[in-house]
Amino acid sequence: MSRDPAPMASGSAPTIGPPMFPGGGRIGALERAALEEVVLTRRLFRYYGMSDGPSQVEAFESSFASRIAVSHATAVASGTAALTAALAAAGIGPGDEVIVPAYTWVSTPASVLAVGAVPRIAEIDATLSLDPDSARALITARTRAIIAVHMRGAPAGMDGLMQLASDHDLVLLEDVAQAAGGSHRGRPLGSIGRLGTFSLQYNKIITTGEGGVVTTDD
Repeated sequence: MSRDPAPMASGSAPTIGPPMFPGGGRIGALERAALEEVVLTRRLFRYYGMSDGPSQVEAFESSFASRIAVSHATAVASGTAALTAALAAAGIGPGDEVIVPAYTWVSTPASVLAVGAVPRIAEIDATLSLDPDSARALITARTRAIIAVHMRGAPAGMDGLMQLASDHDLVLLEDVAQAAGGSHRGRPLGSIGRLGTFSLQYNKIITTGEGGVVTTDD
């Protein structure tokens, strides 16, 4: 069965698409032109190609870093890869514990396991993300990091989580997979913690079909 959208009636306004695909519903002429440029230059690999043109991945990273107001943005294979790379970059590994919220996608605790650490699951509060009091109660001598997950476009309560991270010298990592473009007290999400991670999977606000980004000022 075809999944192509039905043609619009003459004069009707274009729709954004089904709610599950906010980024996919916005794919249009600009994306087609960008894709055509990549294909025609035959530069399909981020580091080099059959021509000496600019790397579109590097251009994307530079633009993304500017939008998130950080010094560095690195594109990776997925949102899960972004979380795993961010944890590894922060030095999280075997024997360490990382506090994660009970309400999140499986990638959040799975990335902790991927670097050999142990996820400790805390309750959430009205922000739909980590409850600082619940997280504080889970801190042990092995706790190295906490992951704030900005769920369904809503920012986590970063004031309390930043204070918690400061009090216990913990790495605060932001999972911004569901909230790209959001902010907290005027600061872009992904620029507040030590590292931010984003997903570009097809269900996300900005999509490349699959992919992810790690952001940091470090």
